[in-house]
Order: sequence, then C-alpha cells, then structure tokens
Amino acid sequence: MITVLGIDPGLSSTGWGIINVKNSKSKISYNGKYTFVDCGILKTDTHDNLCDRLTFIYDSIYKLIKTTKPDRISIERVFVNINPASSEKLIMARTTAILAIAKTGHKYVEFAPNMIKKVITGMGHGGKDLVKENVWKILQPTASACHCPKTADASDALAIALCAVMVEGDNCNGR
Repeated sequence: MITVLGIDPGLSSTGWGIINVKNSKSKISYNGKYTFVDCGILKTDTHDNLCDRLTFIYDSIYKLIKTTKPDRISIERVFVNINPASSEKLIMARTTAILAIAKTGHKYVEFAPNMIKKVITGMGHGGKDLVKENVWKILQPTASACHCPKTADASDALAIALCAVMVEGDNCNGR
C-alpha cells in the first residue's frame, strides 16, 4: 500500500488530498485500487499580509506531511495566468509548498494542469466540475469521505494524487 499526497497550491486556498494505492504496478485498471483517505483546504485570510499567508501555507503543509507521512507527494505545475499579479501569487504559494516538502526530506512529482485533466477526464481541457465528478467516481468514497469539502481545490488535489500513480506508477520517486 502506498499513500500519496496531492497538493493544489494557491494563495487564497491550497487544496490537499490523500489516497492509498494498492498494487501500484498496474497503471490502467482502477477498480478498487485507489482508496480515499482524506482531503481539505488551507484557507488564508485575505486581510493578512503576504508573509503571514505564506507562513501559514508553509507551516500547514509541513505539519500535514509530518502527520500523514505520505510515501509520495505530487503538486500541480504553475500555469501562466493572463494576470501577472495572480501568476506571481500562485508561484509564491507553490514555492512555499515545495519548501515545506523539501524541509520534511520528501521528494515530489509535478504535473501540468492539462496533463492532470487528461488523466482524470480523458480531455486535457476538462472543466473543474468534470474533474471533481471523475475523481469521486474513481475513488468511490465511503461514508468517511462525508467530512471532506467537495471544493474544486480539494478535488483537484485528489486528482493530482491520482495522476501521480496513474502516470508514474512505482516510478513516482520525484525530484
């Protein structure tokens, strides 16, 4: 059994999702192979200054990794937004998450948003609702998932975790 943590970085809301994977050598069939463990979002207060928000993200991800002890970590690669200020904030949040990963001694793998969507939905430009719907179909969560926020950020993080094992399998050793 392998535990995978997926991270969807963002300054306002960083999603995280954890799955367990059985027999990770098979990349194609997923009936009962992937098990939902937990997911959530880390919300920063938009009234706080940037340093406090980034510190919150760092501390939260560091604590999450230390608490959950994942075998693999995957994170979404940054896409360049039309708005340079938004892209800059996203890059800062992602870099902060990577620093927290590095501080724990873990490695990570990264995937472009279109790759994640293609793996989960079959289309590189599938919408967030389709990603969310397919994530929950793949994981077929039990009653234990009821507490998980079904937000796009949490579902995207689960999709990132799923992508890591669906694409990389046992070779998901990271950077």
